[in-house]
Formats: sequence, structure tokens, C-alpha cells
Amino acid sequence: MPNSTIIKIILLTVIVQIGCVSSRVSCSLDGLYENAGALAVGIMMALFAFVPALFAIRTGQWIDSVGPKKPVLIGICVMTVAVALPLVFDVKTFGLWPLFAACMTNGLGFMLVQMTNQQLVGHLSQAANRTNNFAFLAMGYSAANLTAPILSGYLIDHTGFASAYATALGSVVIGLLLFVTLIRSKLPDSWNRPKVVKRKGSFELMGIPHVRNVLIASSFMSMAWDLQSFMIPVYGTEIGLSASEVGWILGIFASATFFVRLFMPIIARHLSEWKTITCAFAFGALSYALFPIFDNFYMLGAVAFLLGMALGSSQPNVMSLIHTESPPGRTGEALGLRTMLLNVCHTTLPIIFGAAGNVIGAGSVFYIVATLMGGVSVFTSRCEKQSLSHNAERVVEELKQTRNIEKDTD
Repeated sequence: MPNSTIIKIILLTVIVQIGCVSSRVSCSLDGLYENAGALAVGIMMALFAFVPALFAIRTGQWIDSVGPKKPVLIGICVMTVAVALPLVFDVKTFGLWPLFAACMTNGLGFMLVQMTNQQLVGHLSQAANRTNNFAFLAMGYSAANLTAPILSGYLIDHTGFASAYATALGSVVIGLLLFVTLIRSKLPDSWNRPKVVKRKGSFELMGIPHVRNVLIASSFMSMAWDLQSFMIPVYGTEIGLSASEVGWILGIFASATFFVRLFMPIIARHLSEWKTITCAFAFGALSYALFPIFDNFYMLGAVAFLLGMALGSSQPNVMSLIHTESPPGRTGEALGLRTMLLNVCHTTLPIIFGAAGNVIGAGSVFYIVATLMGGVSVFTSRCEKQSLSHNAERVVEELKQTRNIEKDTD
């Protein structure tokens, strides 16, 4: 189990993410209820990812330099303003601009909290338990992503948008109080790492093979994650599933991500990070190849569960590798580069997938992604040879063998 400080950090992440996701879902539905149209809502969602994509690298460098306390506090305060905007400025009176502003600032604030908390979990962990601790953090993400949309939908249906926005605001405020009273004093003032005097630019990290490998794997996994959230509803509608059936399939996927992360400590004892990621891509490719074969709800649910197990296992291992492979003093910068790449995917891929689905059909898109994931699994299977953690294990093993030989000689 993680130590008490890491548990509090994970709890904080879950609480503020519930507020973040609840606000985002409420904003999109509020826009649709006001006849905003799919394009306007798409722009809202793009703003949520696009603004963090612009500032992620600089934010990571700033987090490296100032330590964890200030970024988390500022991030939660920005989120508080963001989730309050639609509540204070009613859409019927002020139009859609509060929703656009809320999505933009919400994404920016949550980026600060998420990147800092990810770095904190890695910083406060030992090499032996880092993957397990990231698995617990990822379980928190799964719980928040499963809870928030259901909660928001229920409140909107039964009590209206104001109560949904108020609940999102309450969640973020609770997170702020939790941070100020119980967590802030427990955090280190700095990362206690050497300062980086000379930088050739953040994209220099892409020139380091073991860092580049992690970022490439993370980007393709993000592609696979985006596809399921966007194309499952499209494919389900295409084959005649009802909205509730599509919702259940997405829910089954989310529950599978939680389930596999629950057993990540056991998996980590038998498989290295890169081996787990390779298995994730291989089983993800199989899942995407199976989707277009079935039009039965129960079979699609089973395939969604397999896909959730595959994709859900990847994030804790990717986060562990980023902390292992990043140069000293540049972990936040590497996290920022990863966040930028992921948000570029979140902004562009739904448009690309949607256009491709219109031209060649949703089923064909699944086959294309299955082929890509299969190819990436071959790539990741070769990445462990360049991994710093793998090389460190090799050096330790060689030292042990040398000492044993010396003992035998004596």
C-alpha cells in the first residue's frame, strides 16, 4: 500500500477530477440543450485539451523549478473559478461564452494539479513500489471518470444544470480545503534534484532514445483510448444499439480499467513495465480487430472489457517509466511534453476518426487502429534493451555475479 501522503494525494486527485469531469460533461450537455450544435460543443471539448497542449511543456519546467506546493494550489484555485463560471453566468442570460471559458480554464487548472500530483507520486515512491503506486493513482482516475458522468447526468435529469454545476464546484472546493489543511504541509518544498543549467529545448528530450520510446508508446496508447471513447458510440449507433446499450459498453470499458489496475501490484511482480506495455498493445490490437466482427451487445461488452484491461494496464507503467527514464531534474518537463502530445491527440484525433468513419465506415477504422497497435507492440517489445531501468538491473546482476565469482575464488 502507498504511504499516507501518497494516499492523500490520490484522494485529492480523485476529488478535483470529479469536479473537473462533472463540469465538462455538464457544459457539453448544457450547450446541446441550448441548441448550440455539435460543432460548438466540439470546440468546447477541444479548448479543454488545446490550452493545456500549448502550455504543458513550460508548465512542466516551472513545476521542476518551484516544487509541488505552488502549482497544486494555483491549479485548484483556477479550477474553482472555472467550475463557478457557468453557475454565476447563466447560459440563458449570457450565452455560450461562460461554457467556453469554463472548459478552457478548467483544462488549464486540472493540468497543473494532475502533472504535479503525478510527479509527486513518483518522487515519493521507491523504485520497487513506483509502478504499484501509479496503479493506485490510475485506479483513482478510473473511479472519478466512472462516477462523475453518472452523477452529473442524474443531477441534470432530476434537479437541473445549476445543481450539477454546484456539485462540481463543491467537489473542487473540498479538494482545496483538503490540500490546504492536510496535504500542503506534508509536501517537500522542492524536488531536491540538480538544477538544469543549459537546455537545448524541450524537444531535445525526444532525441534521447529511452525517453522518446516512452513518449511514442504513450502517444499511441492515447490514440487507442481516444478511439474507444469516440468510435464506440459511432459504431454502436451504426449497428442499431440503443443509447443505453452504448453507455453500458463504455461503462464496461471503464470498469475493466479499474479492475486491471487493482491487480497491477501482482502483475508488476511478474512483468517489467515494457513487457506490460507490449502486452497492452497486443491485446488492444486483438480487441480492435474483434469489434467490427460483432453486432451483439453482450459480445461487444466482452470485447470492451478486454480492451479496458489492455489500455488500463498501460498508464501506471508509462508513468513509472517517465520517472525512471527522464534526465535528473527534468521529470516535470518530460511530463509536460507527454501532456502536450496527449492533448494534441485529444484535440485532433476525434476529427480525424470522425472523418475517416464517414468515408470508410466505423468498422474499417477499428481495423486500421488494430494494425497500428500490432505494429507498435513489435516496437515496444524492443524498447526494454534501451531502458535505463533495464540497464540498471543488468549492472546490478553483473555486480552480483562478479562478487559471487570473487567469493568462490577466495
